[in-house]
Amino acid sequence: MKEKISKLANKLISGTLSLRLLSIVLAVCLWSLVVNTEDPIETRTFSNVEVEIINSDVISNLNQSYQIKNGERISFSIRGKKSIVDKMKKSDFEVTADLSELSSVNAVPIKIVAKKYANNIEIVFGNDKTLTLEIEDMQQIQVPVIAETTGNAADGYTVGTKTTNPNLVSIKGPVSIVKDLKQVKVLVDISGADKDIVTEVTPICYDSDGKQVSSDRITLDASKIKVNIEIWRTKKIDLTVRTTGTPADGYTVGTIDYEPQSIYVAGENDDLKNISELELPVVNVRGKKSAVEKTVDLNSISLPKGITLAQTDTSVMIKVNIDQTDEKNLTISSDDISIMNNDQNYQVEFLDDSLRLTLSGLKTAVANTTISDLNPQIDLSGLETGEHTVTIKLNDINNVEVSGSRRIRINLVDDTTEDTEATE
Repeated sequence: MKEKISKLANKLISGTLSLRLLSIVLAVCLWSLVVNTEDPIETRTFSNVEVEIINSDVISNLNQSYQIKNGERISFSIRGKKSIVDKMKKSDFEVTADLSELSSVNAVPIKIVAKKYANNIEIVFGNDKTLTLEIEDMQQIQVPVIAETTGNAADGYTVGTKTTNPNLVSIKGPVSIVKDLKQVKVLVDISGADKDIVTEVTPICYDSDGKQVSSDRITLDASKIKVNIEIWRTKKIDLTVRTTGTPADGYTVGTIDYEPQSIYVAGENDDLKNISELELPVVNVRGKKSAVEKTVDLNSISLPKGITLAQTDTSVMIKVNIDQTDEKNLTISSDDISIMNNDQNYQVEFLDDSLRLTLSGLKTAVANTTISDLNPQIDLSGLETGEHTVTIKLNDINNVEVSGSRRIRINLVDDTTEDTEATE
């Protein structure tokens, strides 16, 4: 009987332990279910994250330069509980590439370290796990500085001398960039300027094709260039043309056409006072029977000290016309002659009936010239009664020369005296 009671007791105890164990297991499962439901495991991706370069002096100490080919920005994911993952930002991670770990193929491993919750999340890389570089030697050269202006000075003024300080700059950068550098320019706006401009300007680099070079990978020993732009007064002066030599027999120099006939020059006031015209190079017409044409570049002409051209158009087109010559005779009678300044109302008697003149010069000009064009005149200013030999004044005719005596004899009679004698 005792044995039966003992066995029954053991079964009860054993059943109670099993129930307890089962309860514990069920409780754990229930807790886990509740936790995972309220704070599940999530994955979050961060895109376009910049990779920080460290220990770059490893390359610069070798007088080399680098450029990132791949891996400058990457994407990565983190996995962890929602309550933690939702709190994380890009700034909570250090994403670095240590150039001291550069491989023989110029690759550097990218490392991602969480600044917080590092033990609660898992970091998963995207496709980019390494940063690759392009490395080349550095070079240093000296390049001239050129000052250029934009805009226009005030009316009556123009740009004079342009100077920079320094006039040379040292540029250091990768060989592939530096080898093509040709100029450093500084641009100054002179719009409306009527006095000298002194300013400081950031230099701009240009290659051999005139294209601007980015300053990202090069360094200049001068970040600012001092520029002095002189603003000069301008003056309009005439151009003159002369010829040398004699055309062929029967020909002569006709009209001389050239354009422009005047130009603008610039300089200090005292220098401008001393210039009123500029003579162009002489045109040789020796033995010519037809027009001579010539183009002159004003830049080839030596200007007086302190004077410079104040215009961009520097070409002058010259045409010296060569025409045939001709002659003809004209007879001027007393009826053709006008009397000038006969204040005393003298009666004018011509003692010579006429005079004969010879016209010579350009064929067309000679043919078209008439006595009325010459407009013959005699001037009686200061003359008294009696006989006088006077000179006939004639108009000048372009491209026509007049030869022959222009002297004529006249007798001046006082009409008042004759009237008085007749009355007596």
